[in-house]
Amino acid sequence: MKKILVSLHDVTPVMFDRSKALVSLIMQRAGANFTMLVVPDFHNAGRIDRFPDFCSWLRELDSAGVEIAQHGLYHLGDSGRFSLEGRLLTEGEGEFLQLAAAEAEARISEGYRIMSDVLGKPPSGFTAPAWMYSTGTREALKQFPFKWIENRWSIEFSDGDRYTVPAVVFASRTPWKRLCSRFWAAAGPAVFSGGRVFRLALHVKDLPALQKPVERALSSSTRHRTCVRCVDLVLN
Repeated sequence: MKKILVSLHDVTPVMFDRSKALVSLIMQRAGANFTMLVVPDFHNAGRIDRFPDFCSWLRELDSAGVEIAQHGLYHLGDSGRFSLEGRLLTEGEGEFLQLAAAEAEARISEGYRIMSDVLGKPPSGFTAPAWMYSTGTREALKQFPFKWIENRWSIEFSDGDRYTVPAVVFASRTPWKRLCSRFWAAAGPAVFSGGRVFRLALHVKDLPALQKPVERALSSSTRHRTCVRCVDLVLN
């Protein structure tokens, strides 16, 4: 059976209404079988443990079976100043692309503690903002018991296995990127239709500008595939 891994990036109380709206769209197609990437303190202004309604919502989704993972700490960095990759693939949010091991470990640890306190258990896995990792960040991650670490083209599991999983992802920051995303909403799932599994990586900021393309992508991607979470790939 072919599989689709739907993930929702950038979940934060700073964009709570949009987060809830996109979760509702996903659950119409995937039920609770998706992975949600939560930013512990979005842009240093959305520390999740200071928003009780948001915390209750997270715990409800966790109880329903949604997988909750850690998505950096602040989702904010200076990657574009120093790296061509940072300039092309993100706009000042490649938080872990330039960090040395000590700073990366401190940030991961703080986010891990915040999320564990809110959920009553550790986050399942870790995804760096924009899937960008410095060498120091990769070293720091070895200190944490994450079940998986997600990259741009693959997912690495705690037992050392690596699963190649291409991703369909949209961009909504400019009119040109939104236009391309509308095309990719239809073409992307078709491009990967022959593969055993691929990711549909949605972002909270996809709404409202890309709601229709997101709905089309969810519909076409889930029609003939089983929806899974990252942790399900570990278990299987």
